[in-house]
Amino acid sequence: MDSEPNNDAHDFISSNASAAGLDALQTVDLDRLDLDPGTRTTLRRLQELGFDRTDLSSHLLKNPKRLAAVLVLLYPSSSPSHSSDSQESLTTPASSTLRVLLTTRSKSLRSHPGQTALPGGRVDEEDREPKILWGAFREAYEEVGLPFPSALLSAASNTTQDFASIPHIPNIHILCTLSPHLSQWGLIVVPVIAYLSSPISSVSTSTHEHNNLPSLTLRANPTEVDRIFTHPLEGMLDPSLASGRGDLADLAEKGSEDWPYEDELYNSTDRAYPQLGNSIYRMHRFRSVASPIKGLTAEILLRIARIAYARDPVEPIEQYAPGQVRGFEEICRALDEYGGTRP
Repeated sequence: MDSEPNNDAHDFISSNASAAGLDALQTVDLDRLDLDPGTRTTLRRLQELGFDRTDLSSHLLKNPKRLAAVLVLLYPSSSPSHSSDSQESLTTPASSTLRVLLTTRSKSLRSHPGQTALPGGRVDEEDREPKILWGAFREAYEEVGLPFPSALLSAASNTTQDFASIPHIPNIHILCTLSPHLSQWGLIVVPVIAYLSSPISSVSTSTHEHNNLPSLTLRANPTEVDRIFTHPLEGMLDPSLASGRGDLADLAEKGSEDWPYEDELYNSTDRAYPQLGNSIYRMHRFRSVASPIKGLTAEILLRIARIAYARDPVEPIEQYAPGQVRGFEEICRALDEYGGTRP
């Protein structure tokens, strides 16, 4: 018989399930940002999703450490962004397209070495409330040096912790969270979506200063990240948009380890999973300026792009295979029914 979970673990789970601290978070008024009408409409579709309130307590009772969060950081840019081994500058032009921040994981890591990832990782018991948001931004800071949103620190200011030494800027705006995804390793992954506008004020800390910088420069933590790069969000719906110049010059070389496929911009494969009753899972792969965007990262971004732009992807992209089990709760039920391992 399984032992009863201890009180500390139960408190950790309960605080995530109730999304404590979300009500204290001040969301951005998009009408007050300097946005072109198309970008404002796109961001508003995401913001209107709000903060997901899926109760994860029953899924995490045995192992609360299976909870993870990833950050989908969107920012405006009018030009393609090249891959960088060590740093990336995020700049804001007058007219723009939305790009998403991505990394190539270090090849020295035990899990998913060399693969494209969104910044993020496991939520820790020590993370402040709201834990999902704090975990996503903590991981992004550790991986690429992204400062925390000032609004997130304000939402956590009712605690006794001193935040004076934590780098933060006011122009990272948290838009929403999505319902969870389930990774093939049994992690419950919650996407956090945020928008980075141009720096609007000076915020000083004991170790960092941002004085109306024309760009925000990120630096890779070499123990976790090999490269930092970005990709147009709409490119998940139309891979021809992967290069801002309309050609393939900026993309990973075809035939290289970063794109070892015959297809020019996109391919997919379908695979049956016995633990899901032989339901088919569709693996998407998108060509980028760096490593391929595939697997769970591609699944999350494709889902977000469909919501943000309110349209389906172009042919031959179909998000789901025929009969594919969709959604977190449906996948968990299928795992229960067919004896697969679930959280």
